[in-house]
Amino acid sequence: MLPHRFTIQLLCACCLCSYAAAQNYKATRTGSGVPDLQGIWQVRNAASFDVSEVAEGREIPYRADALEREQKADRVDPIAHCAMPGVPRITYMPFPFQIIQRPDTVVFAYEYLHNHRIVHTTPREHLEGIDFWLGDSVARWEGETLAIDVTNLGDKTWLDSARHTHSDALHVVERYTRTGPDTIRYEVTLDDPKTYTKPWNISMLLHRHTEPGFELREQECTEGDDGRAIHPFYRPAPKGDPLEFMRTYPKEVSK
Repeated sequence: MLPHRFTIQLLCACCLCSYAAAQNYKATRTGSGVPDLQGIWQVRNAASFDVSEVAEGREIPYRADALEREQKADRVDPIAHCAMPGVPRITYMPFPFQIIQRPDTVVFAYEYLHNHRIVHTTPREHLEGIDFWLGDSVARWEGETLAIDVTNLGDKTWLDSARHTHSDALHVVERYTRTGPDTIRYEVTLDDPKTYTKPWNISMLLHRHTEPGFELREQECTEGDDGRAIHPFYRPAPKGDPLEFMRTYPKEVSK
């Protein structure tokens, strides 16, 4: 049996090697010469229930007045009424989504409520005077990373089911970086001077579905007689435990 101290040192060395490999990973290229992010992806975390769990320092820097507004907010998650989740939440919903690349666009097709985003990678200005549930996205390539600047988000979406809200001033920057054949590092900076005292960050891994024949399914949402959403809130994550807590999700959003 290896000495305890040596075992710990060996594990630390393995972790450092894995981290270095992820940092230095160079993705295969598309025909356009940019990193290939294509595939069907899904998170393995509970960020959609409480985004502070994946926040830097596990803390959201709320302004005092914004925190008071949040505590007085409607206690029912908007998605319980079939509303779109918004950005960045749509990415860490417990459902898969597909990335499809074209020379001047990146398409995100989400299983959840048939949502989609068509993100242009050619330079253009953000639209003015109109808000969208999933915002207005403009992207650019930064080496191995796809950086997406998102504005025009409005104030009707939540970041999770734990009532973490934002205002219509929310500005999101998403970064997608391939860290291995089956993983993408998803990093987000959220800036909202009406709600937060400073910009803050979240990060997580996206895992690629590699099961033979795996594809997006129809995932619809309708409201019942009591105005609450009727749809299954569960889809197993790739290569991991089925995340048993998702089975109770309808109860959580209905409280």
